[in-house]
Amino acid sequence: MSSDKRDITKLIRFNDREYKIVMENANACNMNFSAYVRYAISNIKMPNPDMRKHILKLINEVNHIGNNVNQIVRNNNSGLYMDSDKTRLMEYMRLLNLKVGAFMEKYGD
Repeated sequence: MSSDKRDITKLIRFNDREYKIVMENANACNMNFSAYVRYAISNIKMPNPDMRKHILKLINEVNHIGNNVNQIVRNNNSGLYMDSDKTRLMEYMRLLNLKVGAFMEKYGD
């Protein structure tokens, strides 16, 4: 079983034109040099750059929602919320799940 630790370093030489092409492609995919090269050599289909940006935004939004849910749970456990607040929150979560599901149907693999 291989480790995910990357402890092998290799020096690669490029001329100006080659380096420019690699960096333009990496920037178009919203990746740094190392991530782009690893992705390119793995023979995995490169994601659409716009799709990658949308996915990164979606991940960021889900992280924010997770933080908000943690705050809500903490306050709920302290008895600050009424049942109507909980019902409204459940409806928002249902709508969020529907939107994420629609996104995944449209753009998921």
